[in-house]
Amino acid sequence: MSEYRDTPFERALAIGDAAFHDLADFAPVMIWRSGTDALCDWFNKPWLDFTGKRMEEEVGEGWAQGVHPDDYDRCLATYLGAFQAREPFSMEYRLRRHDGEYIWLLDNGAPYYRDDHFAGYWGSCVDVSAHRDAQQAQRILINELNHRVKNTLAVVQAIAAQSFRDDRSLAESRQTFEQRLLALAGAHDLLIARSWEEVALRAVVDATIAPHDPGGNRIRADGPALMLRPETSVSVAMALHELLTNAGKYGALSTAKGTVRIDWTYRQTSGGMLRIDWKESGGPPVHLPSQRGFGTRFIERVLADQARGMAQVRFEPDGVRCIFEAPARAGSRLASRLETAPASVEGG
Repeated sequence: MSEYRDTPFERALAIGDAAFHDLADFAPVMIWRSGTDALCDWFNKPWLDFTGKRMEEEVGEGWAQGVHPDDYDRCLATYLGAFQAREPFSMEYRLRRHDGEYIWLLDNGAPYYRDDHFAGYWGSCVDVSAHRDAQQAQRILINELNHRVKNTLAVVQAIAAQSFRDDRSLAESRQTFEQRLLALAGAHDLLIARSWEEVALRAVVDATIAPHDPGGNRIRADGPALMLRPETSVSVAMALHELLTNAGKYGALSTAKGTVRIDWTYRQTSGGMLRIDWKESGGPPVHLPSQRGFGTRFIERVLADQARGMAQVRFEPDGVRCIFEAPARAGSRLASRLETAPASVEGG
């Protein structure tokens, strides 16, 4: 047997409690041990560093004083239930860190035996706060995505219902439908570029009017720097698209000298309110239509519902006027210009 002396196997058998404690103290996890009475009798250095407590403060039931009050009963019930059944367990609970903050831990414990006799439990804990935060963020994202997809589908459904009408040819209906879908897609492109966060009103306006005014001399838009929520920016873009389309077919933009003014103001309220005033001039005489078209109904109803505001289209003799209000937030002019620059270059 002399040839087996001082082998790794023999050294492993010779490791004592002191060597094991050294090893456990260098482990990247928090380790604990309990005896046959279910009371903890040892914790490694990472555990004590985490709690900021001394060994004598944590042993026995001392460690449990750091468990979050909302998790305390569940934590002990899980541990004691597994202990009595001599079964492994896995659970998550919050433990107070040395700075007073409660941190989510994943605790895995299992019984161990010496000479075929039950000797207690070994357990280890790892910080899972980041993982839980990521899961929560994912749930919020999925719920938000579900909400936005439903809203978008509702708008598409309304667009389809009004685009394919009996009084239009299939080709005309298809063209109208595709144009409205392109306008909706353009509004979503702005939101994607901003990671579905707030969008500058100026960017929405410039991107929407660019295809309808290549020379940039027939549509004038002016107002303070404002920021819109995602659903509001989509509604504003779609409303402007409908107004621009109608102006190009029947209104001011259907003539060589017609112009459009888009002015907006901001009223500081509890939430902040945007007021947009669209006014056409120099176009053919305006007559009150016998029935409201899709564009008008969309602006007055769907936009008002989506943007939680108010909208009204007026068929004034010298040119169509549209006024609508929606929630907004005052933004910096620099941020507005930075967002507008790419859209202006692309539109030109």
